[in-house]
Amino acid sequence: MANYGFFWLVYLLASSLFIAIIWHLIVFRRAVLLTYGIRAIAIAMLATPWPSHVDGPHLAPALMVLALDGITLGTDAALRAFVPLFLSVVLGLVVAAIVWLRERKRRGFVAK
Repeated sequence: MANYGFFWLVYLLASSLFIAIIWHLIVFRRAVLLTYGIRAIAIAMLATPWPSHVDGPHLAPALMVLALDGITLGTDAALRAFVPLFLSVVLGLVVAAIVWLRERKRRGFVAK
């Protein structure tokens, strides 16, 4: 795969642009946790790599592996990429909640 690095560069640039657009469009002043959560989900869905083939050394975005395995090999094969994608989304939401709690505490909004 001669253009493997180039394809990843293009994908990372495009997903960074998409995340920047999402970052500026998704802002809820009253529901800051929702803002952080949506941003975390977008980043996790776009930035999680996973092997594109069971025996292959090359990585691909897990969302693409999930979609293409589901289309071509069936739902059982799609679970191979669903698990790490799900775990990265959960981890992203946990990090978003921690950031939200720290921001809330820093600004003095402590629950009684």
